[in-house]
Amino acid sequence: MRMLLRFSFLIAWCGPLIFTGCQTSPVAGGGAYHVTAYKPHDPSKVVVKVSLSKENIYVMEGDRCLMAVACSVGIPAKPTPRGHFTIYRKEEDKRSGSYGFRVQGDRVVPAEAGSNVAGRYVGYPMGFWCEFAPAYGFHQGFVHPTPRTHGCIRLHGEAAPKFYALVRVGTPVSI
Repeated sequence: MRMLLRFSFLIAWCGPLIFTGCQTSPVAGGGAYHVTAYKPHDPSKVVVKVSLSKENIYVMEGDRCLMAVACSVGIPAKPTPRGHFTIYRKEEDKRSGSYGFRVQGDRVVPAEAGSNVAGRYVGYPMGFWCEFAPAYGFHQGFVHPTPRTHGCIRLHGEAAPKFYALVRVGTPVSI
């Protein structure tokens, strides 16, 4: 009996040490996502720089970084255009004209705009749209650690409205 009691005590004391490897812990940075953005002194001096390899966006005013955020960029089959551009159109509540779904009564069916799928087409939301090349722009969406878009540059929901406020039509973009 005494041996059983000691064994039970040993299991009770050592059990948590043995099974801690099964414990799940939160993903790094799993808390609220916060983006700091600073107002420019001169909005006409704001430029946007995008690093495709680092998947980062830098909104700059001279040497001063106004905002630096992670982004998602185009997959190899549909890459984000490289070069020097200008923001030439902004639309706060844009929806995709190419990718979305069809509504068929109570059903929702994924479909592209030109597909033969029946139903009313609804484009995926692309909030805070800032177009820099025809059909390519910065917009709100899920940000993944690997290229995931059809060429657009996606910003986190916390970052997109701040980016939208910092840039204006005519803002230079370097990718």
